[in-house]
Amino acid sequence: MNLNFWETFFGIDQNRQDRYINQWNRIFPVMNQMWGVKNAVWIDTNNAWQHYLDIPELRAVIDKRASMMAANHPVLIDADGNVVENHWFNDLAKQPNPIQSWSDVVYSFSVNDALYSNAFGYCPKRSFDIRNLLVPLPSNRIQLDTSGKTLKQMDEGGMINRYKFRYDDDKLEIIEVDDMIYLTTADGMNILKPISRIDSLKYPLSNIKASYHKRNVLLENIGAIGILSAQKSDMGGAIPMTPEEKTAIQKDWYNRSKDELLITESQVNWTPMSYPTKDLLLFEELNADKMAIIDAYGMNVNLFSNEKGSTFSNVKDSVRMVYTDTIIPETQQMYDTIAHQLGLKEQGYSIKADFSHLPVLQDDEQTKASADKVKAETYNILLRDGVITQEQYAMDFGIELQQASQQDAKAAALAQAQTELKGTVGGLDGIINLNNAVTAGLDRNTAVNILINYYGYDPTTANAMITTTQITPNEGL
Repeated sequence: MNLNFWETFFGIDQNRQDRYINQWNRIFPVMNQMWGVKNAVWIDTNNAWQHYLDIPELRAVIDKRASMMAANHPVLIDADGNVVENHWFNDLAKQPNPIQSWSDVVYSFSVNDALYSNAFGYCPKRSFDIRNLLVPLPSNRIQLDTSGKTLKQMDEGGMINRYKFRYDDDKLEIIEVDDMIYLTTADGMNILKPISRIDSLKYPLSNIKASYHKRNVLLENIGAIGILSAQKSDMGGAIPMTPEEKTAIQKDWYNRSKDELLITESQVNWTPMSYPTKDLLLFEELNADKMAIIDAYGMNVNLFSNEKGSTFSNVKDSVRMVYTDTIIPETQQMYDTIAHQLGLKEQGYSIKADFSHLPVLQDDEQTKASADKVKAETYNILLRDGVITQEQYAMDFGIELQQASQQDAKAAALAQAQTELKGTVGGLDGIINLNNAVTAGLDRNTAVNILINYYGYDPTTANAMITTTQITPNEGL
């Protein structure tokens, strides 16, 4: 049985009577099968971990978010807002487990949260409610054993009885509720097991995979897809080739590597069926889908270096914005949940996510400090000139003035008056006149008391300022 090139390449049957009837409609359905199916194909969002490994755009966004969250320092705070130095949590933060640092633990929590909107950490309770071990667990291997309680029964106990963790060898281990940290990102509907953000990204992630696949097909088959046609044909419409030539062409076609030129002595034309890749808008589609991922995780396009139009200034501003709007609030929410589940809140403690050491945020602190300094200097001038009162000054700066007693107020007013009197010319004249009065006969102790009571000088200073002595009548003779 001899099959010509057309039959081999396009799969046309051997019935010569209808071989070329309605060729257009027969050839192009086959071409549709070569280039892809007609129906849309969507990824399975349940396999989030594999998508994280396979789709670089998804992993880039999730890793960037996780590394930014892991850059903080956890600080234990008491009810008065003071930093707590001696506590078992500080030891746990220094060494959560034998392999990972605290940053590694937060990084793992962030990745699991991004993929499943759930994050789990094995943190067993020891004697005296101390915890000295924290190991993040993969969310796709945890099963919740719920209590099945209704709304009216929720006050009687928790909604989760225990957790089931499955190892790689399918070994199952039961973890009690008190020994597990369970973090969730709410979806607005489900209290337990919220829907992951990956589910809302099913379409853009599917398009990214399809775009990579399409580009790979084009690169692998470039120059190898086309139509080989004869310049002339016989009365039956067959290509004027001998059976030997047909066999040689077929063997040569299948044996050669892609992108090589097919040579035959027959008068045939090669018509390539390539399509300009720029017209397929594959890169535009990829960028649009990547933007959807970036938006879903609260990031900013300027954080990713391959974006056009990114400059040092707008990247720096974008980093600050992402920290302020996304990273810091989400990390703090994580720490609030950890503090609650570890029983720290019951003891009056909280955990603060401290990012102040980051240079990009220190710029904000310096700017704020400079603005506060200018404001304080301006208010000092207004207070000195009597434009505003002390109460107004304190209110604008968030300072609560202590209410002084009437006696203290009088003393403060006298001290202020004495201070003002010391710095005036009239005050100096008064001191000179006191010395002259003592010379003229005023009792020296009286002059000293005047300096103490009216000028506010201490007794030693007042005595030193009266330099003259009283002249007696006999001294003039």
